[in-house]
Amino acid sequence: MTSPVPEYRCAADPLAKSEAFGQLEALMQERIIFIDGAMGTMIQRYKLEEEDFRGERYKSHAHELKGNNDVLVMTRPDVIEEIHAAYLAAGADIIETNTFNGTTISQADYSLDQVEEVAKINRVAAQLAKKATAAYMAAHPGSRKFVAGAIGPTNKTLSVSPSVENPALRGITYDEVEQAYYEQAKALYEGGVDMFLVETIFDTLNAKAAIYALERFFEEQGVRIPVFISGTIVDNSGRTLSGQTNEAFWNSVSHAKPLAVGLNCALGASDMKQYIANLSACADCYVFCYPNAGLPNAMGGYDQKGPEMAEEIRPFCEERLVNAIGGCCGTSPEHIAAIREMASAYPPRQLHAVPPLMRLSGLEPLNYSPKEGALRETFLMIGERCNVAGSIMYKKAIVDGDYDKALSIALSQVAAGAHVLDINMDDGLIDGVPAMTRFVNLLVSDPEASRVPFMIDSSKFFIIEAGLKCCQGKCIVNSISLKEGEEKFKEQARIVQRHGAALVVMAFDEEGQAAGYADKVRICQRAYRILVEEVGFNPQDIIFDPNILTVGTGLVEHNNYAVDFIQACSEIKRVCPGAKISGGVSNIAFSFRGNEPVRRAFHSAFLHHACKAGMDMGIVNAAQVQADVYEKIDKELLQYVEDVLLNRRDDSTERLLEYAATLDPRSKPTALRKLNGQPAGPSITPKLNPIPADVDPLAPDADLPAVPEYRRAADPLAKSEAFGQLEALMQERIIFIDGAMGTMIQRYKLEEEDFRGERYKSHAHELKGNNDVLVMTRPDVIEEIHAAYLAAGADIIETNTFNGTTISQADYSLDQVEEVAEINRVAAQLAKKATAAYMAAHPGSRKFVAGAIGPTNKTLSVSPSVENPALRGITYDEVEQAYYEQAKALYEGGVDMFLVETIFDTLNAKAAIYALERFFEEQGARIPVFISGTIVDNSGRTLSGQTNEAFWNSVSHAKPLAVGLNCALGAGDMKQYIANLSACADCYVFCYPNAGLPNAMGGYDQKGPEMAEEIRPFCEERLVNAIGGCCGTSPEHIAAIREMASAYPPRQLHAVPPLMRLSGLEPLNYSPKEGALRETFLMIGERCNVAGSIMYKKAIVDGDYDKALSIALSQVAAGAHVLDINMDDGLIDGVPAMTRFVNLLVSDPEASRVPFMIDSSKFFIIEAGLKCCQGKCIVNSISLKEGEEKFKEQARIVQRHGAALVVMAFDEEGQAAGYADKVRICQRAYRILVEEVGFNPQDIIFDPNILTVGTGLAEHNNYAVDFIRATREIKRVCPGAKISGGVSNIAFSFRGNEAVRRAFHSAFLHHACKAGMDMGIVNAAQVKADVYEKIDKELLEYVEDVLLNRCENATERMMEFAATLDPKCKPTDVKRKGQAAAAAGGGKKQASWRDESVEKRLEYALIKGIDEFVVADTEEARTSGRYPRPLNVIEGPLMDGMNVVGDLFGAGKMFLPQVIKSARVMKRAVAHLVPFIEEEKRLSGATGDDNAGVIIMATVKGDVHDIGKNIVGVVMGCNNFKVIDTGVMCPWEKILDAAEEHKADIIGLSGLITPSLDEMVTVAKRMEERGMKLPLLIGGATTSKMHTAVKIAPQYSGPVVYVLDASRSVPVAQSLLDAKQRDEFVEDIREQYAEMREEFYAGLEDRKYLTLGEAQKKALQVDWADPANAPAKPALLGTKVYQDYPIEELLPYIDWNPFFQVWQLRGRYPNRGYPKIFNDETVGEEAKKLFDEAQAMLQDIIAGKKLRMVGIVGIYAANSVGDDIEVYTDESRAEVAARFHGLRQQAEKDAGEPYFCVSDFIAPRSTGMVDYLGMFANAAMGLESIVEGYKEAGDDYSYIMAEALADRLAEAFAEKLHELVRREVWGYAADEDLSVDDMLKVKYRGIRPAPGYPSQPDHTEKRTMWDLMKVEEQIGMGLTESMAMLPAAAVSGLYFASPASSYFAVGKITQDQVVDYAARKKMPLEETQRWLRPMLNYEP
Repeated sequence: MTSPVPEYRCAADPLAKSEAFGQLEALMQERIIFIDGAMGTMIQRYKLEEEDFRGERYKSHAHELKGNNDVLVMTRPDVIEEIHAAYLAAGADIIETNTFNGTTISQADYSLDQVEEVAKINRVAAQLAKKATAAYMAAHPGSRKFVAGAIGPTNKTLSVSPSVENPALRGITYDEVEQAYYEQAKALYEGGVDMFLVETIFDTLNAKAAIYALERFFEEQGVRIPVFISGTIVDNSGRTLSGQTNEAFWNSVSHAKPLAVGLNCALGASDMKQYIANLSACADCYVFCYPNAGLPNAMGGYDQKGPEMAEEIRPFCEERLVNAIGGCCGTSPEHIAAIREMASAYPPRQLHAVPPLMRLSGLEPLNYSPKEGALRETFLMIGERCNVAGSIMYKKAIVDGDYDKALSIALSQVAAGAHVLDINMDDGLIDGVPAMTRFVNLLVSDPEASRVPFMIDSSKFFIIEAGLKCCQGKCIVNSISLKEGEEKFKEQARIVQRHGAALVVMAFDEEGQAAGYADKVRICQRAYRILVEEVGFNPQDIIFDPNILTVGTGLVEHNNYAVDFIQACSEIKRVCPGAKISGGVSNIAFSFRGNEPVRRAFHSAFLHHACKAGMDMGIVNAAQVQADVYEKIDKELLQYVEDVLLNRRDDSTERLLEYAATLDPRSKPTALRKLNGQPAGPSITPKLNPIPADVDPLAPDADLPAVPEYRRAADPLAKSEAFGQLEALMQERIIFIDGAMGTMIQRYKLEEEDFRGERYKSHAHELKGNNDVLVMTRPDVIEEIHAAYLAAGADIIETNTFNGTTISQADYSLDQVEEVAEINRVAAQLAKKATAAYMAAHPGSRKFVAGAIGPTNKTLSVSPSVENPALRGITYDEVEQAYYEQAKALYEGGVDMFLVETIFDTLNAKAAIYALERFFEEQGARIPVFISGTIVDNSGRTLSGQTNEAFWNSVSHAKPLAVGLNCALGAGDMKQYIANLSACADCYVFCYPNAGLPNAMGGYDQKGPEMAEEIRPFCEERLVNAIGGCCGTSPEHIAAIREMASAYPPRQLHAVPPLMRLSGLEPLNYSPKEGALRETFLMIGERCNVAGSIMYKKAIVDGDYDKALSIALSQVAAGAHVLDINMDDGLIDGVPAMTRFVNLLVSDPEASRVPFMIDSSKFFIIEAGLKCCQGKCIVNSISLKEGEEKFKEQARIVQRHGAALVVMAFDEEGQAAGYADKVRICQRAYRILVEEVGFNPQDIIFDPNILTVGTGLAEHNNYAVDFIRATREIKRVCPGAKISGGVSNIAFSFRGNEAVRRAFHSAFLHHACKAGMDMGIVNAAQVKADVYEKIDKELLEYVEDVLLNRCENATERMMEFAATLDPKCKPTDVKRKGQAAAAAGGGKKQASWRDESVEKRLEYALIKGIDEFVVADTEEARTSGRYPRPLNVIEGPLMDGMNVVGDLFGAGKMFLPQVIKSARVMKRAVAHLVPFIEEEKRLSGATGDDNAGVIIMATVKGDVHDIGKNIVGVVMGCNNFKVIDTGVMCPWEKILDAAEEHKADIIGLSGLITPSLDEMVTVAKRMEERGMKLPLLIGGATTSKMHTAVKIAPQYSGPVVYVLDASRSVPVAQSLLDAKQRDEFVEDIREQYAEMREEFYAGLEDRKYLTLGEAQKKALQVDWADPANAPAKPALLGTKVYQDYPIEELLPYIDWNPFFQVWQLRGRYPNRGYPKIFNDETVGEEAKKLFDEAQAMLQDIIAGKKLRMVGIVGIYAANSVGDDIEVYTDESRAEVAARFHGLRQQAEKDAGEPYFCVSDFIAPRSTGMVDYLGMFANAAMGLESIVEGYKEAGDDYSYIMAEALADRLAEAFAEKLHELVRREVWGYAADEDLSVDDMLKVKYRGIRPAPGYPSQPDHTEKRTMWDLMKVEEQIGMGLTESMAMLPAAAVSGLYFASPASSYFAVGKITQDQVVDYAARKKMPLEETQRWLRPMLNYEP
């Protein structure tokens, strides 16, 4: 009989509700209520200025504040109060606080993002609004007005990338947004708001972050106030800015259960109505709106008046759509009054119920409405292919970082019909959080992928949280369970609920996975009750996955799995009303993977029955689910499948397997194909003398000896009395350590002289901040501090020696060994003096001095170089020695104990431990050691990456008296880590946290009592034996802690299980499962052993350590628990190789997550590896081969390093091969290690030698049996020891036969683990794959005959059988030779693009840039009969193809080099057609062209640069524009005449140098004079949008448009020539430029400048008397000419980055720049292709001597005179040969910064010194003829390539010349040894600024260079009248050698400098102003 459905009580909200809830609800039920209008609109009416926004509070604020309306609550509260009062008077029931931008995020725009300042703004805003409502209610008794805390959207969006190139990028994190909202809500609440209004939501994820923050705040506050949520539909698409529809937005935020939801902004009322109607229908809460006052006018203002707006809102009221109305942009009190007057006559909207459904959302809503009785029809398909476990392609894409490929997989699923996308990143190769974040962000940015909801899927809840923080839609979380108990379950469920997601609950509980019907129902019902009754989860959003488990496995207990699931579905749905059922459908047929028809038939049949029972959704292959309709499955196949699925027969699995073997495994279940025949089996020799079947060759001996007793080694060192005293104290009570020394020293406000004292009076280095030296120079201060801490109750005080090593003291040049030793000795003596004084004054007390040993300022586990992660800034031996010297001196000073503290790198601590052990051994005595780590943040890890427990495992070998944590965290954050340490440590435990977290100024605000309260839980839970204080603590803190903690008993010591505890970054505590060691087997990855991997060996030999690292990572990903590292090879220098590789591994967080096995037969290589490992590793190996003494010596070193130890079964007689020798040697080694060395038995690992079987030698036949039997016996007689071995050795005879070799490994491990083998060096991936039970049974029989020595001819029989196998098959899927399908012969010819129609061929050729066939194809098209005229071929297929090219280029799917190639193909095609067109014209008498428009293009007068213009011309030509190129150096007359002659539609001007800007102004003026109206386009490197707007556009009444690059040219031209678009486009540009001009002139007014005289006073002051600045005498004076410099020598100097910029190819981070651009997923392939073609052209240029590189260098005696530089004829300086004129910076800078001029870098004449000035010019000659040849051939691509290469060669020659000058010609840096990369990064001494560029912006200075060096006469380079160099591929500049010289930009200059400069140059002022026009801060 069916039990009744249980009744469930709904969870009550534990939070109290404010009275505003009831008041607002009552009002909204009674009438429509009113919200105020726009605050910004009203503020604008006051016409406030900057001073209003600054007030007194922000008078000196560095940033402009005008426009930051929020600050007016602080600076003009009167204005805000007036506005509030006006809205209340107009009838508003709710007024909003003036805090729309009240987050630290938004206020960062104004540099006002200090948390407390922003909080203050919010508090004051709330108080002002409350004051206004209070005044109103006092004046109107009985009225109730509300203040809504306005929470705006911030200026950052979480769902939209700030970068077009990187759609997965976000400008801010979810946590940052949530925290900012939390801080705002808290401050608003403190200010007294009645409710919150989350408004103007253009990105729903921001709103969800605000909701999360509000819930967090309410929970902490214990009270809830009403929340209104308002979205923003940005236009009539009905979507938010981030793409969501109205209803999707509601589904995404409805979990907040807002009191009301609505819309505001962006739209006027009439446009908003349809969306409010939709919201009103779907929302089950109150609904409001506050639209704009219509749409904005052309000026951005709003013209709609109040009554007009009220009428537009009337339909909202008539149709009862709203409960509240207000106004947004453009509205005022007049509007609110009018709306109130109109709406008061109408009743409010009535609340209504909505159907209880699961409502999900992506960009669109997904309201799941199950069709009862037909759930298969409404089944939700959750796409499985974005799950790394569900798709190899997807996993590979994620691992490779190919996220675009991953996105395409997602899109294909949506296209295939998936309703939801499952996203899972759970794989060892993948860092889950960043991968989940990046991919979900990428999906969210794609409008098609994000149309559907996501399922965020992970077994790791922190990865789920990462995904939730990226989803603006309402997603599904998959999954949580009761596995970790109810508390963790509820905690996770509440987080999911707060994020607003639906939730999948797996049927797991504390006892494990539910397999049967009863457990599935029980667990799901239990989870349902918790979720509904305790968490308050919406039942509609609860989804159960009752575990779809695999059937057809052959195991009887699995046979009913499908039936149990299906029956459980029905019952769970019945007893858990509203809940849904889901599952991973592919699991059901996992046994049949590889057989497509069977597997898919299972899926179809399972869904058929499960959906009938109530299954709602599943993770599936959507395309297959739709294709494999149950009714269409082959009926015979279905019969077999359902026999298994529904458990209808006992033999159903066997029958199906037999049937499946007859099927084509690639056919479909709806179109089944059968195979024809089966291959015959092999013929094998019978067994010879097999052992009897009942004999177990592995059985132990019958009479085994008793297990020996071993005595543990005693510590030979005497212990100091402090051990007993401290232990007694810590057992009796909690003891106390002192607090921060540094904090106390700061209170004394010491100066440099205090740190110097007499001792260091003349020390060369500053000492302030070196606190350790104060024991020498201000011992009184240190003594006072010690005394204060003792008085406060400290039992232990630390010496003032935190930096007391030679390493740390090197920072202060105080690293002399004896000096540092003295500091330590004196520090110890001072502290001992203090304790002695205290104990004398307090008889019976015992105080201790701890020698403080700090971490040093170097780290052994972290590289100081990002580029070289294997580098270390110091060696282990140096650190260990420094620690030894410090310990020795501290001991000599009398310390009672050592405290190794603040360990951020465990390897440093291990070096300290090693040093202490060395010192104790030499001293013959031991004093207590405390060890204290530092967890740097809430990741729970040290700076070097170790977890808390891994740190303990790494240092526990030191057997410290106590271990603890200090620094970095406050007590509250530290507690969980101390609890963990307390649980895993078997010694005493202590902590000394900081006084909370630092404040914004780096100080600590937490007082003593507050800190003591935070520490109280440590005491209550008995976690600690000692407590102290770190940063920010003082004696007051220690006293408070002592007072609190003295009432609590100390922590009790406890035993920990005896385990082998290893560590990498994470702990590996090996806990063997007795009787099932195969399950807990430790896999030691073998592939980083040069003997185990050829690939790895090659990588090491080649020095390719990155490749070696990738091999290591692949092993960790494959499941290796430990990495074996071995470098023993004759080709490899073992020590540096081991050091470098282990350092590299340590630097990789994934590789170093696991422990390492340092493996070598050479002990010195082992030591090198040990000195690099911060974790606890394994040493492999030592042995008794060299006798006991060497064995013990090496074992003690390993022990001191804290490693576990592998001992090989070797002794003085050799290797143990047989059973008896293996046992004997291992037992002997064990006794020595335990009884004499004192080695922990748990850390002893024996390798009894796995030797090869199957060799053909009879003596080898029992090797495996002997190893396995010896394993069992060694484990018995050596308690605690482990067994390991190199597993691949066993089958060395069968290498090359994959199936046999791997079957041997599997079978060997099966038997060896049964006998006690714990670990082995293996291929981890294969070990996991080759499960013993799955090995082919026939193969296994042959293998075990050999392995277990079961017959005499086992090897021969194995060889015969192996010969029949495919050597590449797997042991779990054996294939015979020839069994694979025969290679297909005579298959179909592969389709080629050449087989397409001629139109498609032309299109393909144009897109791909292939011109090989284009003439033939064009001719075929012309003569095909489809195109009557030749012109029709151009207008038809050719332009169709070019349109595709244009579309692809515009969409960023083709790149400029490809477009240029397309143009080359087009030109060849057109060239072929031109004669036919001309002939047709001749015959018809017709004239004219058919094109998109005629464009005149010109490089203006004086400028010779045209590469950019040529590119634009080609792109325009590709888009059917007729381009008339008038060339370079074009005077205005030539340009305008050409425009009139060719009836041009547009003129385009280009220029590279600054004088070109003036010439463009001239062209514009002349166009105006001629009355032209043509559009004028402006482009080129020196041009800008601002210059165009300010200088050019005002000169011409026609359209003037700045065009950034070639990609923008076509849409601009099309807009200008399109009659429908033109006027609007032109008007929009004019408005933009007008605004820019206004902004420009306003900026000129705001910027402050010094007068020239003031700037000169603040010039750079160089100490010319300093030898470092003394001018270097050149090796050459005069000129040196280079007439034909070899291009080959310039190739390494080429900077390829500008080359790619010319072609508009830009890589995205991290692939920006050459050569990383080749790795870029978008442009990389094209960039590499372009580069290769450039290399080919370069070689052609070199081979054909087509370019000649010329150059000239001049060096002259010189001095500066004021801002000028005089150049002399010789060093006597009697005659001035030339004068170079400098310009000085004048724009105001920060105090102390110099105002530069180039003359500052030359010694003034007044110094009497001779200085020197160099100069150069160089060019690539011969380009014109190359370009002309390509142009004649119509090859645009090649001539642009040639121009770009000539430009690069000229720049490379300039770089080379400068190097020659520095090293030889001038010779001031003769020893320079820089790479080209460093040269390109300007790491050399000196500069080479060019006239016309930022450091000297006057181009006319070039003429002085040309005349002085006679440039034109000597090398043929010329200058145009605009000072452009000829040829165009040219560079020139000045050389400055001074180390003080640096590049700078002069910037804007004032009129006084221009007048002075003109006078100095003897140039008319008007002409000077013309040359300097871009630099002027005024209009001349």
